[in-house]
Amino acid sequence: MELKIIWEIICRRKWIIIQAFLIISLTAIIGSFLLPSVYETSAKVYAKTSNTASSLLATIGLQGVDQQEVETETRLELAIVGPILEEVISKLQLRARDGSLLKPSELKKSKFIVSSIFPQAYVELEQIEDADLIEIKAQSPDAEEAAIIANSLAEVYIEHNLSQMKEEYRNAKGFIENQIKLTRADYFNLLNEIKQFMIAEDTVDLETETRVAIETMVDLIKGKEDNILNISRVRAEIETLKGQLDRENDAKVSSSAITENPQIKNLKTTLTDLELELAGMLMEKRPAHPDVAAINEKIARIRDELKTEISVFQETSTSLQDFERELAALKAQRKNIDTNIKSHISLLRVMPHKVFRESQLELKYNVSQEHYSSLLESLYQVGIAEAMAISEIRLVEAATVPDIDDPESPSIILNSIVGIFLGLMFGLGLGFMVDYLDDTIKTSDEVKNLGITLLGTIPKFRRGQPKLISEMDPKNPLPESYRTIRNSIKFATLDKPVTSLIVTSALEKEGKSTTAINLAISFAHEGKRVVVLDADLRKPAIHQFFGVSNLRGVANILAEETGLKESIIKTDIKGLSLLTSGPIPHDPGRLIESNKMKHLIGELTEQYDMVIIDSPPVLVANDAIILAGYVDGSIGILESEKLTLKAFYQLKDFLIQANVYLIGMILNKFKLGTDG
Repeated sequence: MELKIIWEIICRRKWIIIQAFLIISLTAIIGSFLLPSVYETSAKVYAKTSNTASSLLATIGLQGVDQQEVETETRLELAIVGPILEEVISKLQLRARDGSLLKPSELKKSKFIVSSIFPQAYVELEQIEDADLIEIKAQSPDAEEAAIIANSLAEVYIEHNLSQMKEEYRNAKGFIENQIKLTRADYFNLLNEIKQFMIAEDTVDLETETRVAIETMVDLIKGKEDNILNISRVRAEIETLKGQLDRENDAKVSSSAITENPQIKNLKTTLTDLELELAGMLMEKRPAHPDVAAINEKIARIRDELKTEISVFQETSTSLQDFERELAALKAQRKNIDTNIKSHISLLRVMPHKVFRESQLELKYNVSQEHYSSLLESLYQVGIAEAMAISEIRLVEAATVPDIDDPESPSIILNSIVGIFLGLMFGLGLGFMVDYLDDTIKTSDEVKNLGITLLGTIPKFRRGQPKLISEMDPKNPLPESYRTIRNSIKFATLDKPVTSLIVTSALEKEGKSTTAINLAISFAHEGKRVVVLDADLRKPAIHQFFGVSNLRGVANILAEETGLKESIIKTDIKGLSLLTSGPIPHDPGRLIESNKMKHLIGELTEQYDMVIIDSPPVLVANDAIILAGYVDGSIGILESEKLTLKAFYQLKDFLIQANVYLIGMILNKFKLGTDG
């Protein structure tokens, strides 16, 4: 369905489409022969960050300065910046039509229409697909000039790239040298700060001093622990010795006492001898014997002396004194150890602050030293890299002078094809636009979509063709169209057959009079008695179809100047009669609204099988609305591609407001082939 609509639009607007197509296509073809020749050639350059410099620096143990990979799109823009193009223009003295040097914007930007008519030098850059190659295209009316422009732009671009690289190296060197000065000053300031710290803290090697202090502290703690153990041991020895001394008596003398005190030994020996002598004497003598008593007295005396010596020994024991001296020495040693421990604890408490401060200074010192060394190394590397700089852009193919017999433009074949294509597209676009802007009723489908009964369509009369269907070949589409409309009227009024109807239109010259006459002829061919009443008292036209006089007619009858019977004109067509309008009255509307007009129509209805009335257009005069009240029904004539939707809705509103019985509409002057 969509294709059908498109085809209908093309058929309706075919002359607009054809004219636009011919104008544009012929302009393109003829213009191609008249335009001057333009030649194009190109040079190719390889654009990629080179690894040669980095490789050379690596062979001597240096690392090259990192270079960021540049996008190809960026390189394309860099190749046609103003300074480069200005240098090319100045070098080649490229001039515009007025003799002045070209501007960079004019060299890299070409106005299509102007440059086609007045060609001048032009450059364009393009990346070759899937390759790091840039094609520098140059166009010029002079073939040799085009090659020179392409090669010159490549050379200037390469030189500019190398110069830019060296400039970057020089800027880097200047920045590094400035940083070296600042870093050197910081470095010496840190050295002086470290020196002042060592003097203030009275230290040479804080790490060694801390380690020695910690080791000494460990030794002191260990010594203290050993001292505590020794004190405990000596105290135990003293307690044991005192226990032993407390148990010393004349009966039991320890070996140590005998060893330390010879007197005790002698007394003990003497006591033993006396006891043996007493034992032997008691075997011979009685205990009361004087000898026994003398020996007992000696034994008692010796015992008293032994006790005295033992008591003296207990108080003046050498071992006990040694232990007590050892204990005193250990206590003095412990006191000294505690004093040393307190001293070292105080020392270790300030060590973290010193170490932290020293660590800060050392960290700053190391960072400054590394930064200083790194800057010196970078300065050396940048200097080597600058000396070994190689351009990232290299010419791989120079432009050649194009063949003078093979210009780039104009391409007659291509321009002709493009012109034909554009002409066709523009013609179709113009045709569709005109059709879109055209809000007139054009097809039968549009009438049906408006909610109105379509009685039929009448093709447009060809020039020189008879206006009456009675004079046409019966096989002609026009007579068949009126027969279709006649039958449609019958089918539309089956419940209420009509014997009188009015034919009107919205605007003038839509063909209502022609339709009324031919419709009457069609009814007459059916064997009915038909009369056509020309009620258009403003611009009557019915008499012209048959070439009869209009001196007598409706106006005379309504003015009672003549009778109905004398005014009826019989035609050569069997059953068809005419009642012309007569002379145009001064006030046609008053006559139409008169009861005489209504009575005249009623009288004609009684005498004829069908009364067809031709009335003025509805939007021009109100006569048709009045006449519609006197007949059984009305028919509206719509001229194809003339009546707008606005006019149609006005016509429809008038008929609805007047409560007119509208049998249907007829689409007149329809172009065959535009509606499928």
